[in-house]
Amino acid sequence: MQGFVTFSRNVFIPLTRVCRNSCAYCGFKCEVHEEGALLDEQSVVRLLERGAVSSCTEALFTFGEQPWKVEGFEDKLEEIGFDSFIDYLMHSSRKAIEIGLLPHTNAGVLSFSDLQRLKSVSASMGLMLETTANLNSHSDSPGKDPVERLRFIEAAGRLKIPFTTGILIGIGESISDRIDSLEAIARIHRRFGHIQEVIIQNFSPKPGTGMSRCQPPSTSTMLDVVSLARRILPADVAVQVAPNLIDPKFLVGHGASDLGGISTVTIDHINPEAPWPKIDELARAIGVPLRERLPIYPKYVMDSWYSDEIKPLIEMLSDREGFRKV
Repeated sequence: MQGFVTFSRNVFIPLTRVCRNSCAYCGFKCEVHEEGALLDEQSVVRLLERGAVSSCTEALFTFGEQPWKVEGFEDKLEEIGFDSFIDYLMHSSRKAIEIGLLPHTNAGVLSFSDLQRLKSVSASMGLMLETTANLNSHSDSPGKDPVERLRFIEAAGRLKIPFTTGILIGIGESISDRIDSLEAIARIHRRFGHIQEVIIQNFSPKPGTGMSRCQPPSTSTMLDVVSLARRILPADVAVQVAPNLIDPKFLVGHGASDLGGISTVTIDHINPEAPWPKIDELARAIGVPLRERLPIYPKYVMDSWYSDEIKPLIEMLSDREGFRKV
């Protein structure tokens, strides 16, 4: 067992909140006409520059899945000078690289060709599996089909993209569903070797959603699932928990070894009610040293799982072991 817990410093870029899915627990999605539906280039650059000044290494691009399938979105995209959202994402990722931040993209389910394009400008990518079960909370969300999500995770493996996935706890899944989900992730990693971390994320109820009155999972449940994940997943896959959603102190003792991206610049736009803990206070609270990494894990830095386009930046930011250079 390593004698430290890892994390990265990021800036959260919610490129668009428009989404083809309507999950019963989501408070992130908004309609095309609402404020904040699509960040313009100036807003993106401003956030990236704030991140760079604050010593972040990760530009976390998160957005609704396949927003171009929502009526009116492409008109909005044209207003800022782009014909396709993937083109805008590529452009924004290159801006991040120019400014000195490594893109990590949570893109939702994409085509193989789009995934290929994004590989060149992404240090890592991610997609929450959430669950292998077909749940009522996903009944209005075509992108949450577990078959499609598993296929996408496999596609990232074929392309050798360092990848983050995870499961969501407390959205109606059973214990056996959790086991099935973790075993599915483990099988894919054993085949492709690209999964750097698995997030064990607790559901957090949001006002105005279909599950606003549902109870989040207990700390005891989360301890059990983290322990389960550590037993099921291969040893080279980190188990991650979100320190703004649950106290990580006891979870670290049960197998959690990573705290994900923490921002001193932006809020968690998925869970805006949950502020980020201060990094120095977090280290004292968990009683284990923290070690900063990049959005691409050290193993993949050392094995050169990155494109020529981001190679100079990774070499500038990483130390001899593949962690963040200090």
